[in-house]
Amino acid sequence: MIPDLSNKGFAIFGLRGSGKTYLSRYILHQHQAHMVYDTLHEYQGFNRYIVKYRQFENAAVAELNQFINQIVINSRKIRMFIIDEANRYCPPKPARLPDGVLQLNDWQRHMNVGFGCIARRPSQLHQDITELASYIFIFNLAGKNDQAYLNELADGLGDAALTLTDHKFIIVDQNRKYAIHEPI
Repeated sequence: MIPDLSNKGFAIFGLRGSGKTYLSRYILHQHQAHMVYDTLHEYQGFNRYIVKYRQFENAAVAELNQFINQIVINSRKIRMFIIDEANRYCPPKPARLPDGVLQLNDWQRHMNVGFGCIARRPSQLHQDITELASYIFIFNLAGKNDQAYLNELADGLGDAALTLTDHKFIIVDQNRKYAIHEPI
């Protein structure tokens, strides 16, 4: 069973075709007042913002910050917000998180909004997002850096991610306990 992600931060990781989009669509369906920052135009039929700038550069970060501030934070109408391909906007440290993402990552429960980031690889996403997440969903990952990073988060987690078959995924809770979940 997928945990209740209301007012919680989460991250979804996995290789292409592993099931990230299926899971994120499932999560969005659970929240009527949702919005997805649709970087790759994969969320037709959902409340979405189609991104103009897709790479970590001044224009892309400004677009994301403006969207988060106007639509998510100031309107107070969105209850679930997901950024697809979040690594494009939130690269690993020492890069700084965009201000809007920083606010959501730190304060989403006080803002009454669930906040999720999707990326292919945890080693390519800013560590503050992963480390502050209430839940992490992991599909098959094969990279050595990802395996090492996940094994640091929880003993054996990276090794478990290597064994996942099609569309199975691991749910990691805030205590960093984890279990393998069947496909949705």
